[in-house]
Amino acid sequence: MSCCDAGLEKLPLSERKKILRKKAKTVLKELFSDSALANQLSITVCDYFTKSSIYKDAPAIFAYMAMSDEIDLSPVMQKALKDGKKLYLPRMKASGNEMDFYQVKDLESSFTSDNTYKIKEPAETCPVIDSSEIPAYSAFLIPGLAFNLNGARLGRGKGYYDRYLSSLDVKGKNLSLSGVCSVNLITKDIPTSDNDFFVTHLLNEYAFIECKQ
Repeated sequence: MSCCDAGLEKLPLSERKKILRKKAKTVLKELFSDSALANQLSITVCDYFTKSSIYKDAPAIFAYMAMSDEIDLSPVMQKALKDGKKLYLPRMKASGNEMDFYQVKDLESSFTSDNTYKIKEPAETCPVIDSSEIPAYSAFLIPGLAFNLNGARLGRGKGYYDRYLSSLDVKGKNLSLSGVCSVNLITKDIPTSDNDFFVTHLLNEYAFIECKQ
């Protein structure tokens, strides 16, 4: 997938991102229209992650509840809870494009969809973790529309993850930030600005690799 058609590099950053988001959503719509393929994609991706040293060394897993065009991380969540790791999932704040992570202790009764986008997220009664209290070697699994091999991420345009990730002491605590996507959504053409946060790893159906930052 590429956004580098003739002349596009001359467009403003926001326009280039808009064009790439549209292309990425088209690819995702086709990919996730096949439920069997989407399910196998989830199983393969999650298997790569749970067999990695990053997963094994992580005391806490920060994941997400998948939308209809995102890779389902349920197998990771189930294994994390079974293995005694702490599991945290994002919840949007009532105002502004910001979020916090809340601890989820079971995958049955801890959720609500009472938000603007009707996204499944932890209930407000779940314990919230301050970003300064995140344990060393914790592993973040981060959704995105597209990524490149340097770790640049194209989100959906609201900035939730960029704002949250910028508050983390990634190097000081040896946190791993893994972008999750199909290999079809890895492209060199990710327009970035100073506010965009880069991931440290890429997780897809063929590999789990460290980014070339």
